Amino acid sequence: MKLSQPPDSSNQELACLPSGRLPRHLLRSLLPLLVVMLASGCGTVQVQLQSDFPVPLVEPLPLSVGILVPEELLGFTHSEEIPGLGDYAIGLGQVPADLLQRMGTGVFRQHQLQQAVTAEDAVDGYLLTSIEEVQFALPKQTRSDYYEVWIRFRFEFLDQNGASVSQWLLSSYGKANKGDYRGAEGALQAAALLACRDVMASFSLNLASHPSAQQWLANMATTQSAADTADAAQENAQ
Repeated sequence: MKLSQPPDSSNQELACLPSGRLPRHLLRSLLPLLVVMLASGCGTVQVQLQSDFPVPLVEPLPLSVGILVPEELLGFTHSEEIPGLGDYAIGLGQVPADLLQRMGTGVFRQHQLQQAVTAEDAVDGYLLTSIEEVQFALPKQTRSDYYEVWIRFRFEFLDQNGASVSQWLLSSYGKANKGDYRGAEGALQAAALLACRDVMASFSLNLASHPSAQQWLANMATTQSAADTADAAQENAQ
């Protein structure tokens, strides 16, 4: 297990939800298909929560974006053996697709989720998401009251033809107090949910100003302007 200082997310508060720890009834309803499995001498415990992420309340960018959701993202699982504490496997399932769907609804004027770039796509550019790393810590390891989860996302910005323009590595963090849950399953789920909310907030609030995204956004704006000019010329010719 590798641990690092949690990224500072104090300025990344999601506009549509209050910051801080969510009430337990909301945590039970917000995380779709996040699976936490703990293998021990007593067998494997599997927990699934079904729900939704909120739509970020930000001003949508006037762009049409294809959000790529490859199979490896949907099938991502982090497995780790912790000596003396057992084997842990955190599988994200459909969580990334749901997160990107809601994020796309809030951030872009139009978006579509798809697995690959195709010639028929009528979009200004593409966003490709992958998970670089997942880390977690248990209260017994850190001698604290918290379960903690770190997730590092890679957002790659592609042009209208699917060529890479730039990328953005974005780390997120979530924690849950062990006293609020009966076991590790629920606490790790809650911490992972908060990490997902953290990345959604950071991406939504900082996209327009982040250096890695500015060239991509500028390219799409130029492409869109050229298309509008061509359409206007065709209408005038008629």
